[in-house]
Amino acid sequence: MASLNHVCMWEGHGWKRITAEEAAKRYPYGTIHADSGLFMCELCGQYVSLTNGSIRVRYFKHSRAEDEKTCPERTFGPGAYPTYSSTDHDLPIRICVSGNPPSSFSLEMGLVRVPENLLEKNFKLTIYPKGEIRSFSFTKERLNNDRIMYLPLWDHPYETYTLHFENGSNELYKFWPSMVKGINPRGTLFDKASGRMLSNDADVEIGKEYYLLKRSFLPHSSRTVKVTKLMQQRYGGESWILASVIASEFNEDAARFFLDFHYRLTDKPISLRPIWPLFVEGESNIKHNQTTMYMLVEGNTTAFQTSPFTKVDPLHVKAEQLKLFKVKCSDRQHLISVGRSQALQYTYFWREALNQEGTCPEISVTDFKDTVIQPGETDVLPNKKTLLFKSPYDGEIVINHAGRIDKRDIKADESAMIDGITYDTSIHVMIGLDVVWQIEFKRQVSAVSSNEMEILNELIHMPGPSIPVPHALSNILLGMSCYPQVCLWIRRCIKKGSIKEQSYRKLQHMYRSMHMNQPIRPY
Repeated sequence: MASLNHVCMWEGHGWKRITAEEAAKRYPYGTIHADSGLFMCELCGQYVSLTNGSIRVRYFKHSRAEDEKTCPERTFGPGAYPTYSSTDHDLPIRICVSGNPPSSFSLEMGLVRVPENLLEKNFKLTIYPKGEIRSFSFTKERLNNDRIMYLPLWDHPYETYTLHFENGSNELYKFWPSMVKGINPRGTLFDKASGRMLSNDADVEIGKEYYLLKRSFLPHSSRTVKVTKLMQQRYGGESWILASVIASEFNEDAARFFLDFHYRLTDKPISLRPIWPLFVEGESNIKHNQTTMYMLVEGNTTAFQTSPFTKVDPLHVKAEQLKLFKVKCSDRQHLISVGRSQALQYTYFWREALNQEGTCPEISVTDFKDTVIQPGETDVLPNKKTLLFKSPYDGEIVINHAGRIDKRDIKADESAMIDGITYDTSIHVMIGLDVVWQIEFKRQVSAVSSNEMEILNELIHMPGPSIPVPHALSNILLGMSCYPQVCLWIRRCIKKGSIKEQSYRKLQHMYRSMHMNQPIRPY
């Protein structure tokens, strides 16, 4: 019997491809069962067995007890091309966690946008959870046709959901599959930031936090995987546990922890991104107005699919983790997906006029007291002359101080600090080539009388005794450049070595008022 051709074994710092012949030399006696965790199918991410060779030449095979039986080599035989149908995909499910600390959660299913002509006036969608009498029903008015719409599924986890349409075209099943995978009771991961459920065999990133929802007991933490129980909830006779999970390092123990839940730990997750021409990006959909799109694919993928079928030209596929494709957008809408034995990332492309205005990224700028700083022009320096910046995207902070330019990088969701801010300074936050936030610190124009001769006359005729010229008078002179006649008089006093005490106090008062941006009041 032919052996599976896409089997890996952990060696050193990652999974390495191995043949049945090579495995037989390492383990010459007996059957190596899938439960041992020694050999993994590269296509579906499940452990496989190595036969004992007592009757036939030793070979790898899948176990009958596997949770997922959709591996191409199981379905079509060894050597099958690792792919999936171009229309195969699940609808997004997300978890909404309430309370701090968490005290409850609920689940929602997202419906991607569909052509409006597929929904008749009396359209009705009914969702049936597996093994449940009750169902969820929604009318056309409940659906938003411009973006993804999340519908409530209560809080009870179900393994699958069946979708049924009334007064709708069968073409809807291209967008909304009749059967949607739900929560695996052995353990399902959700991206903590977005709440979105991860598909079976999806990539898990190092240093990123996830929710783990599973029935019964939790696995223990290890040196490189931290598991924190958040809450426990009962549904009938079932107990479900919600926990947070994060991997701090890529090693064998961490990789096997997630593989037990049918996820793959990686530092290079799969991504599917359009790079040209211009487009408007939503959740699970891309709007564009061209007949050709260029797509960049990163990560460990073996399939690139389009539905309806269209021409795809691979432009750069030699790199192991980086691929570039040119896609002909012959229809108004296309489903484009990438994955391994199933779709792991997908998006819908809609060709239509781009008459929307893009939204500016929200940049958080605060001082040390967590006071929000508004953009624009100001004459007030921030607390401790420091600003803290946080951006949802990578970018750059450009500081211009009196013509001297300084640039600092800002990373997505990480704080950046700019200190030592003074007057005559402007700060711009750049995302790409766009200025998304800016501020300028300008010194307030003093409210001192514009009649310099009156001020000078008051200084000259001050009553009282004279004092030796203080050292601070030279600093006052430097700060009074806007009054040239007063400066000339101060130089004469310095040269003479004495100044009226009341005149000096008047100059001190003027200097402090000017440099603290306060109106100069009568002395």
